[in-house]
Amino acid sequence: MLQFADNPQCPLVLELKNRGADVVAYVPDCGLMVAADASVNLDGLGLVDAFTLSPDDKLSAALDREPTTFVVQFHPDVTLGEAYNIVWNCQAVPHYHPDLVPNDVLVEGGATAAECIAGWDEVAYLYPAAPELVAGTRLASCAGPVTTYGRVGQYIASVGDGWDGPGQGSADLGYYLGSTASQLPRTAVQQELLRALGEWTKCIQIQFAPASGPTAPRTLNIFFARGVHGDNYPFDGPGGVLAHTFYPAPPNPESIAGDIHFDDDENWSTSGSGVDVFSVALHEAGHALGLGHSDQPGDVMYPYYKRVTGLTANDVAAVRELYAARAQTTTPSTPADPANPTTPTNPTNPTTPANPTNPTTPSNPTTPSSDTVPPQLRIQVPGSTTVLTYESSISMSGTAWDNVAVAKVTWTDSLGDSAVAAGTTLWQTGPIPLRVGTNRLTIRAYDTSGNMSWRSVTVTRNAK
Repeated sequence: MLQFADNPQCPLVLELKNRGADVVAYVPDCGLMVAADASVNLDGLGLVDAFTLSPDDKLSAALDREPTTFVVQFHPDVTLGEAYNIVWNCQAVPHYHPDLVPNDVLVEGGATAAECIAGWDEVAYLYPAAPELVAGTRLASCAGPVTTYGRVGQYIASVGDGWDGPGQGSADLGYYLGSTASQLPRTAVQQELLRALGEWTKCIQIQFAPASGPTAPRTLNIFFARGVHGDNYPFDGPGGVLAHTFYPAPPNPESIAGDIHFDDDENWSTSGSGVDVFSVALHEAGHALGLGHSDQPGDVMYPYYKRVTGLTANDVAAVRELYAARAQTTTPSTPADPANPTTPTNPTNPTTPANPTNPTTPSNPTTPSSDTVPPQLRIQVPGSTTVLTYESSISMSGTAWDNVAVAKVTWTDSLGDSAVAAGTTLWQTGPIPLRVGTNRLTIRAYDTSGNMSWRSVTVTRNAK
C-alpha cells in the first residue's frame, strides 16, 4: 500500500509502472495498492507511507467467528489457478459459482483456513457469502465501483466526503437520462431509474432534478450501452458485469463523477423476469452517492444483487455517514384542491375535515386517520408557474416526499385529461398535449393514506 499526500495523478501511475510497480487498486483517500518486488525504487514519488496489509486488515468484521463459507477477493493480477492453489494450501475447498465476479472465489472452510488465506499477499479481502451463493442460486454481480485510477476494493465502505463535502450535509444534484434499455419501453425504464434515485432521497437530504445535458456540473449521466462506450471499462456482453458507476469527485473528475452505465446486452426487465432495472439501479445509485460495497448479505450494497424493494437499515446507516438524515416531514401549508375549491376544511381544526352531513358539526376527533400529513410537492421543470410556448406539448418533472410514502403523482389539464407520472419521489410526466390558448396544468401527489397536495402551472400556447 502506497500512501500519498494528494490523490495520485496519471503521470505518477505511469512512473510507478516504469519502475516495476503495477497499480492493482485505488484505496481512498490518496492511496494505491501496487504489486511490486521489494527492490523497486520508490524514492522521489512523494510518498507519505508504504506498508503491507496485515491478515487482520483483510478479514471482514462481519465474518462469523467460525465461518463455514465465505468469499475471498484476490487482487486482479492473480490468476484463478493461483487463487485455487492458495485455498487448497490452507486446507479449504473452493466452490464454483457461475456468477462470481473475476477474482472472487467462494470458499468452504473454518476460522483457521480464513486466517491462513488472509495471510497470503495475493489476497485482498474476505467477507461473508450470501446464502444464495452458498445454495448455488443465480445472482447478478457488481464488480465494484470505479475511479479513473481503477476499481476500489471491497474493504472500502465509502469514497471521499460525498457531494456535500466534509460532514453530513445536503446536496442538490442533476440527472440526465440518455439511451435506455433497447428492448424495453423508455418510459418504463425511466420510471424504475427515477424510483431508485428516489429511494435514497427518502432517507438523506439529497435532491435530484433533470439536468440540461450529460456533462452539466454535479450531474449523474445515466445511460445504457454495449461494449466499448467511452470509458476504460468496456462491457462484456450478456452475463458478467451488469453496470458500473463512477464515484463522486474526487477522485473522479467532474465530467464523469457520479455517472452510471448499464450494459444494454443484458436481459433487462421491469416486470419480474430477467435482470431487474430497479434493483440494479438502486445499488448503482448508492455508488454514485459515494458508497462502497457492504459485507452484509441482504443489503442493497452487497456486491451480489438480488431483487429488492427498498433499502435496508444498514444501507440507510451507511449513507447517513456521508449525508444529513432527512427529517420527518412536518405538515405543510397546502392550498385547497383546485378541483373542489368550494369544500372548506374545519376552520377550528385545520387537520379535521368538516362533517359532510352537517357542516356545523366537526368530525369525531377520537377516530382520526393514522396519517393526516399530505405529501410535499415541488415542480422543478418548468421553473416558473407561468409559461409561454409555441410547442404542442410540454413535459414536467419535480420531486415529492412524505412522512410515510408517496403512492403516485398525477397530472390533469384544463379539459380533464389526466395521467399518472413516471416515478414518485422523483417524478416526470410524458409529453402533455397543449391546446392553443391558456392551459392550466395541475400536478397532484398522493400518499399511501390518500392524503394529497397539489401545485399548478399556467401554460399559454401561441399559434405558430
